[in-house]
Amino acid sequence: MNSLNSLLMTSLHRFVLWMLVSPVRAQPFWPQFRGPAGLGTSESARPPVKFEKADAIWVSDVPPGHSSPCIWGNHIFLTTFADRKLECRALDRLNGKLLWVKLVEVEQIEKTHQFSNPAAPTPAADAEHVIFYFGSYGLVACTHNGELAWRQPLTMPKSRGSYGSASSPVLYGDMVIQAVDTDEGGGRLFAFKRATGQKVWETPRPFFSSGWSTPVIWSRDGKSEIVLLGSKKLTAYDPLDGNEVWSVAGFPLETVPTPTFDQEHVFACAAGIGGRSNPKFSGSGWADLLQFDQNKDNKVQVSDVPESYRLVQRPELPEGHPGRLLPFPVKGMLTGIDQDKDQAVTQQEWDNAMGAFEKADSPVLMAIRSGQAGATATNRVAWQVSRWIPEVPSPLRYQGKLYLVRDGGLVQCLEASSGSVLYQERVGVAGGYAASPVAAQDRIYLASQSGTVTVLDARASALKVLARNSLGEQITATPAMAEDKIYIRTDQHLFAFGGRTYEGDSHDSGPCFKR
Repeated sequence: MNSLNSLLMTSLHRFVLWMLVSPVRAQPFWPQFRGPAGLGTSESARPPVKFEKADAIWVSDVPPGHSSPCIWGNHIFLTTFADRKLECRALDRLNGKLLWVKLVEVEQIEKTHQFSNPAAPTPAADAEHVIFYFGSYGLVACTHNGELAWRQPLTMPKSRGSYGSASSPVLYGDMVIQAVDTDEGGGRLFAFKRATGQKVWETPRPFFSSGWSTPVIWSRDGKSEIVLLGSKKLTAYDPLDGNEVWSVAGFPLETVPTPTFDQEHVFACAAGIGGRSNPKFSGSGWADLLQFDQNKDNKVQVSDVPESYRLVQRPELPEGHPGRLLPFPVKGMLTGIDQDKDQAVTQQEWDNAMGAFEKADSPVLMAIRSGQAGATATNRVAWQVSRWIPEVPSPLRYQGKLYLVRDGGLVQCLEASSGSVLYQERVGVAGGYAASPVAAQDRIYLASQSGTVTVLDARASALKVLARNSLGEQITATPAMAEDKIYIRTDQHLFAFGGRTYEGDSHDSGPCFKR
């Protein structure tokens, strides 16, 4: 009996130690946009490779919204927007049941693009609070039980471009950090106390136009910096007082992806204006305009172009996608391009205009060195590339590689240390991509807007698809992972997959497409 008691006490002691030193395992969490540290990776999660709707552990009806699942313990937090109402929601992670709803009343809903949603930023949670951000209001903090802890309205200039807000709150120490850039020179970076909402500091960003990137906290060698990608520039701030520490210029005017990092580099990217992924336009549009050349003199009479005609801006997107066409009619654009004012546009005039448009900015991915002694704005950039740059999805750094996915299902994998391209391939699922890639257990998960989650083998130096999981519902939110599950938000539902053995889960078995 004594030996049995001793064995039980030893086992209990080991269990307690395991719980203390393994907080991620003891308390499942994916606490903000792109999970722990905002990197889109989990060291402990074990999500399945193969799944389909029928395999879901549970499915919960969820109103529209683009925010990703935020997980702390047995709670999942989301924001929604339906019937002109902004809502904070909490669901039970074990069964998907709705736990509570908090309505956020606002004077006016901010303007968003048809593709976006006023509930786009992802909540951030700690052990006591969950903090929601709406561009139409500001910050709202609740306890995990749904009690209001504090509110912090952010009266900002109304202009967030034509897309609305998307930058999510992030946590640092006892603070929550929120970026709000606008087109009216009123952009700011805020820090508030997480427990009370008291403002700690506020840093103006007057020279930044609208941006949609979320800050990250770059910590290494006992030092932390808030790194934020904005219009034309990546900037690092001291988290204690909000003062600028360093910056690197050379980015496009409009920035969406959130940076990622390792101990040596921050990796930041942005597509060119209009979502351009390469320095040159793949198609200038002139061939399409020639359909209006009535007299076949290789000129386009402005009067012959219909008022509502729009050129294709992103040919990789399917017909009917709100981002496929230019956001404005071509006719007004032609009037400005007509340099000799003869009411007709030649190919030379058109090409000159496109050339000027290309020079306005260029897509880029930069690897930026840490602030070691002697670092300057000119030598901080370790390497950069300008092709296959995503417009919305953030870059993913995982196991020494960097992954980028863009519209059309185009994936680029590079060595993080050098920028050398390992492969550039199509994953076999076309259309748009808005969700950022995530990774766990040697696997990369890519969610397309059309509703297919492609799983790649992260150990391979060439493209290796392990599964293509079609859910048949639109996906714009980045998936979340905790324990042995992956949580995927669509335009209609929140799905939980995992917790059982699926056909094709083993890498060694190779691709397996269970139907």
